[in-house]
Amino acid sequence: MDRMKDERFDRIVIPEKLSHCVREGIREGEKIYMKNKWKKRMMRAGAAAAALLVCMGFFASQPALAAKIPVIRDIFKFLQEDYSYQGDLDSEAQKFEETEGAAEKEKSGGLKEDSAEGPAYTRTVNGVTVSISEAYCSVEAIYLSMRITSDEGFPDTMTDMEGRPLISLKTSTEYSFDPVERSEETGYGGSGSLEGTFTDDHTYVGILRIDIMDIAGNDDALKEKYRSLDSFDMNFTIEQIIGDKLQPEKLDLQGKTQEELEAMTDEEWKAFMNEITPADRNQYPNQYEHWWLNGPFTFDLTIKADKESAQIVTVDEMNDSGAGLYQVVKTKFEITVEEKCNEERTQKGVFIVVLDADGKLLPSGSSSYTDTYAINGREVSRVYVYVCDYAEYMDDIKGHRDDADFRQILEERALYGKEIVF
Repeated sequence: MDRMKDERFDRIVIPEKLSHCVREGIREGEKIYMKNKWKKRMMRAGAAAAALLVCMGFFASQPALAAKIPVIRDIFKFLQEDYSYQGDLDSEAQKFEETEGAAEKEKSGGLKEDSAEGPAYTRTVNGVTVSISEAYCSVEAIYLSMRITSDEGFPDTMTDMEGRPLISLKTSTEYSFDPVERSEETGYGGSGSLEGTFTDDHTYVGILRIDIMDIAGNDDALKEKYRSLDSFDMNFTIEQIIGDKLQPEKLDLQGKTQEELEAMTDEEWKAFMNEITPADRNQYPNQYEHWWLNGPFTFDLTIKADKESAQIVTVDEMNDSGAGLYQVVKTKFEITVEEKCNEERTQKGVFIVVLDADGKLLPSGSSSYTDTYAINGREVSRVYVYVCDYAEYMDDIKGHRDDADFRQILEERALYGKEIVF
């Protein structure tokens, strides 16, 4: 369903003649923003969306926040009111406690870099220390809280439209119920974006959400196995910590003026962009747009699962428009919607809208793969799910979100609609 271009050109003047391309890029960029999807998709956004993110960037270091974190085990509590999936994560959290000997070793300075003798939930490599302090596991995701400290301090970092630093992780993970390693090489499960903040120049705290797609991919049998577990072991390795530079390096326009860019056809502009873009700029991470810290930081975790609070409604239907709904899942902090569309409809694109029991729009979450919605403080004993044509939603329907009759508009114009009662 992604129609985003692979090219990413920061701070480039976009010619008027590229209106169609730009429109497509903006549509995709707005979809990413509205769903608050993680950095990996923003990295691939079209030129217009990329330029918008650059303009919105500013350094998020806030030293005054540091004193507000009582201990590293309370990161959920510190961040949960501003997190994409708001709610009392802290009260549901599984707290990782260091052994007494490990804690004493850390206090006495006995923790050695690159040493397995360190605390089970703290690892240090080349002056960078990562601590994992809490976990919450639902049938849809695993949430991990972590603190990252750097002896040298963090570079100035771009933020998203919510003011959150754009920081991602390259990871590899093995689960006791499935020996296959989930990494970049497998095509899923090897990356993720942190959602958090800098508390000072040397310290970052954030929450990593590991989606069920990271865990099981498209293997429905493995997904059901995961959902049935009371607990499991997880070998989790952070290979790289990657941030977006506040000021990415500009491309060399070779003296081209705005007028000359405006005069280019679509094909000429794309060819010129390809000509002036260094080959290694298409890598992730790359020296022009990113800073990164190398690991590995490896943790062996035993995760306790909360499967009792989940409610799963399987619809499994599709109408004559080729749009439909497969499944809706509600957990303590989110609702996940999986649409069911034929190939033609998928190619055209769809946009999912979910209203709470009062007919109010639910805010989108931060899943990389699926349509997820935050439910904190909302009446969600029943919800209304609509599958809309993507272009029609972005061009028109979206503008009616604040109208009193928004639900009626969706009833009339959505490709598919369904009331879900939990």
